[in-house]
Amino acid sequence: MKTSDKKQLITAATLPSLTLTALLSSSICLPFAQPVAAANDSEFTAGVKDYTAKNFKGASEHFGKSIQGGNKTAAVWLYSAHCFVAMGQYKRALQTYEIIAQSFKGTSEAATATKSIDTLRARLGMPAAPAGQTAAPTGGAAATGASAAAPGDEGLMARVEVIPPKFGHQPVSPASIKAVKDAIAALPAPLRKKLDDTPDAKVTLSPNLVDRWPDTAKEAPDESGVDLAELPGRIYGKDMSIYERAKIRGTTSLRDARPPKHLRQTTLNMCFQLLDDNMVISKDPALRKEWEADKATITSPMSETLATFMKEDDWGPRETCSELFGFMLGGYNDMTENVLRYFPRTKKWLAAKMGIK
Repeated sequence: MKTSDKKQLITAATLPSLTLTALLSSSICLPFAQPVAAANDSEFTAGVKDYTAKNFKGASEHFGKSIQGGNKTAAVWLYSAHCFVAMGQYKRALQTYEIIAQSFKGTSEAATATKSIDTLRARLGMPAAPAGQTAAPTGGAAATGASAAAPGDEGLMARVEVIPPKFGHQPVSPASIKAVKDAIAALPAPLRKKLDDTPDAKVTLSPNLVDRWPDTAKEAPDESGVDLAELPGRIYGKDMSIYERAKIRGTTSLRDARPPKHLRQTTLNMCFQLLDDNMVISKDPALRKEWEADKATITSPMSETLATFMKEDDWGPRETCSELFGFMLGGYNDMTENVLRYFPRTKKWLAAKMGIK
């Protein structure tokens, strides 16, 4: 692809009313409102700064770290896709645009991504995606989830979808489906109602990331060495995507299924994050006071073990609260004992705030 074509493609990825110069302006005149979470994310801010300076490699690394830190806004994904185009990573850009188009439907970012998909396919000599399937992963149609709803299920419980297996994988087990639904059932009634009343909040349970988006099996780990297919899940907008098994790096084979309590923890962790976006819990000054007091008692080497929960930006308190929320409602993972032990004041405040007895 010629440099002139590449520039044209990046410009085409913005809404028609904006030029590339406007997108890169210091005021960040994006065709959508800058998300509150992203505005307080130092990695996102650093990424925008590098993007504005056309340091796309540096920007891509910052945006990747922002996503790893918990930024699940459409903005960070769209910026990442633009960076991949600028660096000549066209298939990766296409895959990212497709995820945006599928996971943030109805947003201006999704509309931009859809236009970018058409442009990229044309530039790469690929056939246009069939109508209604522009969000399918490169090289294969998106798997259609089957509802796991039982008679009488309502709200979020009725919006649990199970993705069928690919690559010879085993289907998601009944025990894993039950773990996810048990997690939803464990939510205190007022919190459950908030998620029930959020129509685009849903849970998508897959054997692995590659079963939902098959072409991701061809992708190498990102610049920081993270392979998304090894993680327990990822939130896309309000789509809580959970993976029953981790992929073995360099193959399409999967490890043993995660224990039900681990899947319950992942589900509750993600539910808290959606609630936090709505209720502004982890940014509450009273919570921050308790979290800072807990953090002050943690010394090396435990500070290295708990580094994720001690981050100075917004993600430290958010990660701590989301993990504690899950633990208090019956979830479990390898960090349970340490987080419960070293954040007692945060736990007490959070339990009272969320109505957990």
